[in-house]
Amino acid sequence: MLDCCILFSLKPRTYNSDFVKVRMVISLLGGEPKKWAHTLLRDQDPVLESWPSFAAALEAMYQDPHKRESAQNVIRALRQGRRPVEDYVTHFRHYAHDTAWNEAALLDQFRRGLADHLKDELARVGVPRSLDTVIDFCIQFDRRWRERRDERPPSAPLGGSRENQVPFNALVPVSNPRRTEEPMQIGLVDRRLPQVEMDRRRRLNLCLYCGGANHQARVCPAKATPGRGKSGFITTLSRPSPLLPMPHLLLPISLQWQQKTFPLQAMVDSGASGCFMDVTLATCISLPLSNKEIPVEIRLVDGSPLSSGPITQESIPVQMSLGRGHSELLRFDIVTSPIFPVILGLPWLRLHNPHILWSTGEVSFPSEHCKNTCVPLHTISTTIGNETQLPAHYHNFQDVFDKKKAETLPPRRPYDCPIELLPGAPIPYGRIFPLSEPELRTLKDYIQENTQKAFIRPSTSPAGAGIFF
Repeated sequence: MLDCCILFSLKPRTYNSDFVKVRMVISLLGGEPKKWAHTLLRDQDPVLESWPSFAAALEAMYQDPHKRESAQNVIRALRQGRRPVEDYVTHFRHYAHDTAWNEAALLDQFRRGLADHLKDELARVGVPRSLDTVIDFCIQFDRRWRERRDERPPSAPLGGSRENQVPFNALVPVSNPRRTEEPMQIGLVDRRLPQVEMDRRRRLNLCLYCGGANHQARVCPAKATPGRGKSGFITTLSRPSPLLPMPHLLLPISLQWQQKTFPLQAMVDSGASGCFMDVTLATCISLPLSNKEIPVEIRLVDGSPLSSGPITQESIPVQMSLGRGHSELLRFDIVTSPIFPVILGLPWLRLHNPHILWSTGEVSFPSEHCKNTCVPLHTISTTIGNETQLPAHYHNFQDVFDKKKAETLPPRRPYDCPIELLPGAPIPYGRIFPLSEPELRTLKDYIQENTQKAFIRPSTSPAGAGIFF
């Protein structure tokens, strides 16, 4: 709604009536809000006659009724993690605006969510009494701290920091021979239950180990058998050293976008609620990111939120290939997960329903969904380019199906059609159309692809034409 108000103020001549404003906003809606607005149009509801009344009705229908409580819960769980402090400040101010806290409470909560090196520095110099002063100090110190960290050689630790030093390419971490239990894959939980959860389980006579009913912790079936630990499986597509057994299923994958290819390893985790990628890995491979419309909060196995805070970014759709027979477009939510930089979660398993031979670690994709939609692109192009796959009555038009010829312009003709300009006539200007996020991505991909093919080229002409989808 705020973006629409900004657009209205920038183009007052275009959006000069409530009728135009209301219909423009309705055209940008999607999902259930779009159905709701279309119902109002069919019923000719009086709320459509005024832009303020329509905006108020839309907010009353879909705005969080507990916005203040939700903002307070999110800001309590917000942590800087490994992000620059500027990102943490941006998210903190966004949610702080919706809370009813005074400056002292906000200052205390802001300090609690800072990274360790900033907390240590504040403990040394003292915490200023103003929130703005603390934020300015943290930004300046964090920038200097990161500059100093980048100047040091990789082997030299940076004093005053307890952040994870594991590089993004450590896809197979070294196992500790003294540790046999399997930690949580995101966040590596290894702590006691919160006291509140412990009291709740005792009050309801639940198991203190798993939280289930009708049994006690000493006989909990969720515990591993003594002396055996937890069994682990490693995909045969990329088998690590036998001296480093890993209790995880790792698959070799290849990510492709914009003529770039990166071979990686992905961990399959049925306990993960989505597909995730480490923020450091995404930065190192220059993977384009976009902001999520709604931040997603992830909780660990003990109920605590992810230390880096809610997920606010996601990758662009990238082509992910597994072996030679499986390829798909996939988006990754961006989190802090340096030990396992790429994670394929339960929604991915449910969608593709792979067959896993646990004794050997072999993975196949026999589902109808994969047969219909996950065929590698190179297989399709090879089949189309093969004359034997075309019907006989199309063999004389073989060049029409040649992809290489389709990516070149036709030869230049000797004709030059003139464009007569009227003397003194004003140059027409194309209208500026607001585009949604998917439309904008499609437009950028189209421009980039055809610019590389030399089908189009940048223009400095003040005249322009509209874009049709």
